[in-house]
Amino acid sequence: MKKIYQFITSLPFMAFLFLTLAFSMAIATFVESSYGTPAARSLIYNTRWFEALWALFALNLLNNLFRYRLLTKRRFTIGLFHVAFLVMLLGAAVTRWLSYEGTMHIRENDSSDYILSTNDYFYAGWGDQKEVEGVRFSELTPRQFSAKFEVDGRDVKVKSVGYISHAERKPVPAANGEPVIDFVFATPSQQGMQSFAFATGDVLEYPGFNVGFETSGKYEIRFFMQDDELFMVSSSALEESTMSSGETTELPAGDTIPVKKMFLYSKDNFRFLIRDFYPSATFTAVKSDAETYEDAVMVEIDDGIRKKTIPVFGYSGVAADTLDVPLGTGNLKLAYGAEKITLPFRIHLKDFQLERYPGSESPSSYASEVTLIDEDEGVERNVRIFMNNTLIYKGYKFFQSSYDQDEKGTVLSVNHDFWGTWISYISYVLLALGFVLSLINKNSYFRFLAGKLKQSSVKAATVILLVGGFAFGAQAQSSVGTSIPDIDDEVPARFSELWVQGIDGRIEPISTLSSEIVRKVSRKSSLYGKSPDEVVLSMMTYPDIWQRLPFVRVAEKSLARELGISGNTISIQQLFDEQGNYKIAQQVQAAFNKPAAFRNKLEKEYIYLDERVSICFMVFRGSLFTIFPRENSEDSWYSPGEEAQEYSGGDSIFIKNGFNLLLQSLSQQNTTDALEVLNAVDNFQLKYGGDLLPGESKRNAELLYNKVNPFKRIFPYYLLFGFLLLFVLFVNIFRQKPLPGLLKKGFYGAIIILFVVHTAGIIIRWYISGRAPWSNGYESVIYVAWTVMLAGLLLGRKYPMVVGTAAFLSGIALFVAHLSWMNPEITPLVPVLKSYWLTIHVSIITASYGFLGLSAFLGILVLILIVLRRNTNENKVNRFIEQLTTINEMSATVGLYFLTIGTFLGGVWANESWGRYWGWDPKETWSLITVMIYSFIVHMRLIPSLKGVFNYNFASVLGFASVLMTYFGVNYYLAGLHSYGKGVADGVNPAVPVSFAMLAGLMIWAYIKDLKYEKAKEQEV
Repeated sequence: MKKIYQFITSLPFMAFLFLTLAFSMAIATFVESSYGTPAARSLIYNTRWFEALWALFALNLLNNLFRYRLLTKRRFTIGLFHVAFLVMLLGAAVTRWLSYEGTMHIRENDSSDYILSTNDYFYAGWGDQKEVEGVRFSELTPRQFSAKFEVDGRDVKVKSVGYISHAERKPVPAANGEPVIDFVFATPSQQGMQSFAFATGDVLEYPGFNVGFETSGKYEIRFFMQDDELFMVSSSALEESTMSSGETTELPAGDTIPVKKMFLYSKDNFRFLIRDFYPSATFTAVKSDAETYEDAVMVEIDDGIRKKTIPVFGYSGVAADTLDVPLGTGNLKLAYGAEKITLPFRIHLKDFQLERYPGSESPSSYASEVTLIDEDEGVERNVRIFMNNTLIYKGYKFFQSSYDQDEKGTVLSVNHDFWGTWISYISYVLLALGFVLSLINKNSYFRFLAGKLKQSSVKAATVILLVGGFAFGAQAQSSVGTSIPDIDDEVPARFSELWVQGIDGRIEPISTLSSEIVRKVSRKSSLYGKSPDEVVLSMMTYPDIWQRLPFVRVAEKSLARELGISGNTISIQQLFDEQGNYKIAQQVQAAFNKPAAFRNKLEKEYIYLDERVSICFMVFRGSLFTIFPRENSEDSWYSPGEEAQEYSGGDSIFIKNGFNLLLQSLSQQNTTDALEVLNAVDNFQLKYGGDLLPGESKRNAELLYNKVNPFKRIFPYYLLFGFLLLFVLFVNIFRQKPLPGLLKKGFYGAIIILFVVHTAGIIIRWYISGRAPWSNGYESVIYVAWTVMLAGLLLGRKYPMVVGTAAFLSGIALFVAHLSWMNPEITPLVPVLKSYWLTIHVSIITASYGFLGLSAFLGILVLILIVLRRNTNENKVNRFIEQLTTINEMSATVGLYFLTIGTFLGGVWANESWGRYWGWDPKETWSLITVMIYSFIVHMRLIPSLKGVFNYNFASVLGFASVLMTYFGVNYYLAGLHSYGKGVADGVNPAVPVSFAMLAGLMIWAYIKDLKYEKAKEQEV
């Protein structure tokens, strides 16, 4: 027993736990992506073996606290953050075993005193006997429930044997069934027809359209039976049409109408038909391709004589409906769904409020005006609940979660987890405190590394001046663009300054929208040597010329082959035949008819191409430029040529015809008149835009940002100077001559100037958007590049190789940010992201990627040095290896600290936003996986079989794959909540596997060389 205890509390077993937990959680994220959250929870997250791994981890950690005396004065700061992990696990256990959560749905002017549990339950009962079990059904884990009942003296077994997600009820004729209507309908807000099977008493409700079968009350359509025949009554007039001929008949409101199968009935924008009617039927379940918001548990009932399988319908988080199954002298009752939990008070919804961004349907914020009523305590309190602002009462915490489509009801998420939350919060404080103090504790390993670095000064630090350069030549413009008439530079410059209401409702200079249009259509920043503003003006002025030019991007080669083009661009004219028919209309429609999840790469590219073509035509017509504001109103602005009902006289005429004067002036090369029209538009905006317009300083800042395009402008120079500096230093290893101080200062000065421009770009983007600029994929990569460079300058003040590595890595990151699938638009935030916790969480966790990225690149440099090491240069190379490894360890340590703090601050943000500090979402799970992997890496030095310079650097390179998965893999390839960043990543760029193959080759080569080197050293001894 003692040996077992010693083994499970040993450092090698700790390393095993790090990797096993990381691997288990990684598998779970892929299971969730393929089979859903319940499958991942049933197979991994909620299993006893997974809990046992964490319990062993806690035991191992607790033992090592005392074994390595981490609570002594010298090591107290290190012990503090290790204690924090134990407290964190305690908080997680309290949350897991003692807390619960759910949702509360309330309509306006109604009250609710119960919540529906987030966890699902399956109920079976016969007479006084009943069984209730918590379940997590999935197609991988259908056998979650089993029970046995005594029915009329016989044992009856009831068990789940199958599970169908997105199930559709299919009626089947049966002698002992009930009347069923096989109903198909379409609503204005949803694409395609949907199926719904009505049994007696069922109701289908949509805003403005509700249907009942054998129900009392007021319904738009009410079905009822007479003598086994089906009839209906409509509250308003209907239109009946045949499916074959299309002939229509008007049906008056209030008439009793015999229902005809396969006739189409229309009411306003709602359409429906009766596919079939069954006077007596039961239901079976079939898999649906569409989202049905209903699942089916297939339940087997075995009474010892015969078995039968029936579907029990339900849905996660929805109240369960009881199904009565005749059995013996009674009914077997079955139900699947959420548990109803009664609260000791009630919430009354007075009003639900939804605010949108100006001119957009995107929600800016939403809130519930509620009254808390506790009659036992005599409490009645008015409260406003909105995102990041909660109601807390008697241990229950209410969060604004969602709302009804008609905006007349709210959905609140509720949790009851006071102790679990606060224990976890205390652990986060201890964790952050321990990390920060460990960085300054003179007895910590981090400070030991810093001291080691100071002692190992490199005398032969740098060498020769490598004279040369890289020519970043501009692309030659195609001669096909020479047919476009030029526009005087003054006109695009003035045009760029006008305000426009973007597609997402943001008010921005036209310069921004023009850049987005050109980038969206062509994936370029300019066309035929013309700026984006000149391009869009020219497209409106000379549409016939532009329709003949091949500038519309076709990214997919298979689509290019189908379209008969050899390159990756096509003209608008090539997409239409001689009769003016759109050549790809059928393919686009077929792609749209498929659910998004089932579209292949070619179908997606058809949709993207169609979108680009549509944008071009909107530019040709000018309808994309909504430049005329409504008078001090946040409603959508007018585009040129629109009928402006609220304006009269000259203003109305100006909106209708003013832009035509501009285009006419441009076509006649009349710059003076064109500028007069643009000035008139500017005056119109100032007159009617009022306080809605951003300030002049913001306009100038955004114009400067668009003109300079700082991040795209600096990345070639980051790459250039980083590469040159590294090349010089590698040559120095063999030349053994110091680098002149002036040259070193020159490299450092150039890189610092680039970093200053980089910093200024981030600050300007922050000022323009009014929020922290790391809220989408593009912005976060820009920020990662900045933190990499910051880390390089901080850690490499005396070590040019570190600075060169950081500059090169920052250049690569900025290059990635400007690939075609990264979207650099400045966009409004979705409501959940409007939180100061987001700013703190994302800034810290993204900064960690910079330090870990620097660590990985330093590891690559060390592997290269190992490959280059010879007997003639081993002393110098080994000094470089020692230095770089030390800096690598420091960078990885800081990165791990930041990553850990950032991950759990994300838990605080999540808890304050929607009431759950940990939910095993793939993004947060992969962050924890990365914490585990880097914890393993930094602890390798304590395990004799794993420590060593090569092993550490090898692991630091390999470990960065987890960071890439956390950032790119989850954001673009796994399902999850973290989908706020815009961008499209269909497939993998061929350069990616080639790069990984080259890196793998380097790692294997370095391993072989290091093995030979170590053997040679042993033989010398």
